[in-house]
Amino acid sequence: MSHTRSWKDTRALVTGASSGLGRAIAEDLARRGATVVLTGRSEARLREVAAGLVEGGADPEKLVVVAADLTVEADRSRLFDQVRDRFGALDLVVNNAGVGATGQFDTHDAWVLRRVFEINFFAMAEVCREALPLLGEGVDPVMLVMGSINARRGLPGRVEYSASKFAVSGFVESIRIEWRRYGIHVLQVNPGFSATPFDENAVVKTARVSVSEWRTAPPEAVAAAALRAVEKKKREITLTPKGRMLVLMNRLAPRFVDWGLSRWLLRHFPDSPVLRKGRKPVRPVAH
Repeated sequence: MSHTRSWKDTRALVTGASSGLGRAIAEDLARRGATVVLTGRSEARLREVAAGLVEGGADPEKLVVVAADLTVEADRSRLFDQVRDRFGALDLVVNNAGVGATGQFDTHDAWVLRRVFEINFFAMAEVCREALPLLGEGVDPVMLVMGSINARRGLPGRVEYSASKFAVSGFVESIRIEWRRYGIHVLQVNPGFSATPFDENAVVKTARVSVSEWRTAPPEAVAAAALRAVEKKKREITLTPKGRMLVLMNRLAPRFVDWGLSRWLLRHFPDSPVLRKGRKPVRPVAH
C-alpha cells in the first residue's frame, strides 16, 4: 500500500554519497526538498555534489557535508554526533556505502575478503547501530540498506562480494523484525546492473571477464525506485530485468543456474586443470 511521506520534512543521511547510487539518491532527496546529510570519505567530492545541487536550485541550508571513513569508529562517532547536534533525529538512513572485488577467490590474498567485509558488512552494521537511537526519535523512520542481486545468488568471480552481501541480507532480515518494536521499517534494495563506476572502484580487479556492458540501468532510475519503495514500505526490491531474472531462475531452478554459470566460467578458463586433462567438467550439484 502506498504511503504519503512528507519529503520536505524528511531528515536523511546518505552514506557513499559522493558517487554512484549514493549520489543519485542524495540528489533525488534534495530535489524533493529533504534535508540531506551527505557522507563519504572524500570531502572534496562531497562538496562538489552539494555545489551541483545548490546550482540546481537546492536549499543550501538543507545540505550538510560530513566526510567520514565508516570503517573507523572515531569517524562514525563524529558523524552521528554532528547529526544529533544539528537535527536531533533522523527519518531516513540510506546505508549505501560499499565496495566490490572481482576475480577468482583462490588467486586473492586473505586481506581482500577481510577488506570487503569490513566495508560492506561491518561498517554497514555499525552505521545501523549508531543510527538506531536517531531513527527511534524520527518520524515514520526507515533504514534503507543497499543489498545486491549477489545477496540472493552468488556469482563466480565475485566470491568476496557475494559473501558480504549474503551476510547483509541475513542481518537485514533479522533487524527488520527486531526494530519493529521501535517502529522503524527496514528495506533492502538490490539495484541489479546499474550504470555506475562500481566495478572500477573495486579493491581488487583480477576477473578475466567484465560485466560492465550489462550495467545499463541509469542510477537516477534506481534512486527513484528506491524512494518509491520507501514510500510503499517495501521489504525488499530487486531491480533491472537481468537482475530479477537471475534471482527468479535461481529460486526456481538453482541446478540449471549452476550449470549455466559453470559453462560460462569454463569458456573463459581454457587452462583449467579439468579441461587440460581432457575430462568433462563435473556437473555441479545444487545443495
